[in-house]
Amino acid sequence: MDQLTSPQIGLALRRLRKKHNLTQKDLANGICSQAEISKIESGTHSPTVDLLFALSRRLQVPIAVFLDHTEQYNSLRTLDDSLLMKFRNMKYESLYNEARNRLENFPLTEESSLLYKYYFHLSSYRLKKIDYRTCIVELQKLSDLYSTSYYSPKMLIRLKSAIATIYYENKSYQRCKKVYEELISLNFDNDELMIDRIRIFYNFSKMLLDINDTHTALKYIEEGIYDSLRFKDMSILGQLLFQRASVLELQSGPIEEIKISYTKAYLLFDLLGMEEYKDIILTSKIKYINDKGILS
Repeated sequence: MDQLTSPQIGLALRRLRKKHNLTQKDLANGICSQAEISKIESGTHSPTVDLLFALSRRLQVPIAVFLDHTEQYNSLRTLDDSLLMKFRNMKYESLYNEARNRLENFPLTEESSLLYKYYFHLSSYRLKKIDYRTCIVELQKLSDLYSTSYYSPKMLIRLKSAIATIYYENKSYQRCKKVYEELISLNFDNDELMIDRIRIFYNFSKMLLDINDTHTALKYIEEGIYDSLRFKDMSILGQLLFQRASVLELQSGPIEEIKISYTKAYLLFDLLGMEEYKDIILTSKIKYINDKGILS
């Protein structure tokens, strides 16, 4: 039987299952294995037409719900990429005006509307049009929607991370810690989400170091390093190794381990062309790598 390969099928299946308060085991019962449901939802397996038809009957939706969303999905990703680029480049005024205009004057799909609301609230906060508490309340409302009606783990992680960051910026460390703990407890059920989890470990550790909780910080740093190596992701491995060395310094840990961590961090920064980070090591930590022969 023909396989269906739309990237939206797994996401749609997960959303509908959550909407009906079904576990993967409940949904699979008498139709297929729980493992197969898990693979479809994570995007690592494509269902047959017959299987999707059986699942659609159990969920009481037409099979068309799972199909023909590729164009809509690609359009949403393009929109997200565009808005994210403005946010990263701190074009908050432009972002605020675009989001407000779209939300007030254009018919939008539910997902596009939620995405614009996310950037509208963030840009409003950055422009000081709303205070941080108001922004967090609005982001939490969106988070609740993304965790239920519009289940999207990727967006849920982004929203909770934004909330944690705002708490951190406003020195509300205990609330920040609670949000990070909620993030870590989420179900990271595919490799892409696991990469997000590594960044959460890194950011959480920075906050913990600010409140001098070096023991817990080191625990999450080690987990981040382990997962970076396991998933062959180098994006923030250098920063995690630098964090590890810094914590060991604060704890008066083994000098050799400190040297190894700073040296590996330096080599990764050099490999990835991260000159700012290299300069930090060369300026303040050179004594730990000077005997490694990597500066000659």
